[in-house]
Amino acid sequence: MRIYLCTPENFFTEDSAREKLRLDLCEALKNFYGPFPSKDIEFFSTNDSQPCLCIMEGTLKKDSDREVVKAVNSLLPSAEVKLNYQRLDPDFYPGKPEAPAKPFTPSPSSSFYPSSSPSPASPSSKDEKSSEEFNYKELAKNYQAEAPHFTFEQVILPEATREKIKEAVATIQVEEKVFDQWGLRKIIPYAASAVTFYGLPGTGKTMAAEAVAAMIGKKIIRATYADIESKYHGEGPKRVKAIFYAAQRDDAVLFLDEADSLLSKRLTDVSHGSEQAINSMRSQLLISLEHFRGIVIFSTNLIINYDQAFLSRLIKIDFPMPDSSARKIIWEQHLRGDGIKIPLAGDIDTETLARRYSFSGRDIKNAVKDACVTVAMHNSEPVTQKDLIKSCEKVKEEAEKIKNASDHTKNSYSDKKILSPELKNSFANIIKEQVKARTHA
Repeated sequence: MRIYLCTPENFFTEDSAREKLRLDLCEALKNFYGPFPSKDIEFFSTNDSQPCLCIMEGTLKKDSDREVVKAVNSLLPSAEVKLNYQRLDPDFYPGKPEAPAKPFTPSPSSSFYPSSSPSPASPSSKDEKSSEEFNYKELAKNYQAEAPHFTFEQVILPEATREKIKEAVATIQVEEKVFDQWGLRKIIPYAASAVTFYGLPGTGKTMAAEAVAAMIGKKIIRATYADIESKYHGEGPKRVKAIFYAAQRDDAVLFLDEADSLLSKRLTDVSHGSEQAINSMRSQLLISLEHFRGIVIFSTNLIINYDQAFLSRLIKIDFPMPDSSARKIIWEQHLRGDGIKIPLAGDIDTETLARRYSFSGRDIKNAVKDACVTVAMHNSEPVTQKDLIKSCEKVKEEAEKIKNASDHTKNSYSDKKILSPELKNSFANIIKEQVKARTHA
């Protein structure tokens, strides 16, 4: 066993109190992990305001993770408890240990030092490792939960999609009944609800994530691959830990957009440090998902790029393109919804617009915005059906251009024969002459 108890400075006023807590913790934990020597529990002073107990390894003999936490909190009510923390950070070592009541010199085989270290490291290197460990908590300050912008009533989705979202959210809402009263926590310690929304761009995935947070009365933390990826080796896993820590800290829904970059297949032929860093980040994401107690929502346009290890852990919810009736509702919301004050002409016909243009919700939003901006620029109020149709045609034309666009990163001659046969023969003859001249020389 390796167990680290990190406490604030001057937490213990007497050595006897520290040694008593060591024995009490050992007695409480052996009910779950079996007997182990009390010296396996090491004490460290940190700058944190609350104690933190890190149980690095060990297999539970009985009961669940929650029972272990309860046992520790009965001795240290305010302590944060991290179980099997070696999986999360195999090299974790809090820093310079507190001096024990009596001098203690560990042998090279002692569990006082991490198993990855053949000999005790200098105090300065331990302090550096402590700094690295708690660095992710500092990084977590960059991620702050915010109030959601949309409600579930504002999101226009097929009924089947709405029901599947509600079922996923219910995992959290009935957590106590299913996992504690019915005992499922014995086989599923962490009641996380990890969901992936997938579908074409503009089909309401981001709005739905916000609506989920509003529905359960929580804030939301939004992030993309760009917020997590780093050019510095080893920073990616720390940022993954940081963002999950922030969501747990704020009791918020975690929404990760552009998830195909995060959850894509791990690299098997790894030869560069950057490739190793990507794999480390994705492995850390798997671990964080296992331990996170809350709702995580991934969003992607390319679910086919997901690694199967991630895909098997996620509830998959498809966001189809809206049909004609759904499009009519979306048009009405954007033109005449609550708080909307667009000056509209009497000829506006949303049913015709919905039937004529097979747009996504985002396309409709862009068409309305373009029509309003154009009318306002020319002081030609009100907005007419003709203005909306003109904007719809513009949106449609832009979509066609993007669909048919060529790859401008390639040379225009990449698919053509650059050299004519005559020129090739000329070069071949020149090379032969040069070879012949060198041979005779």
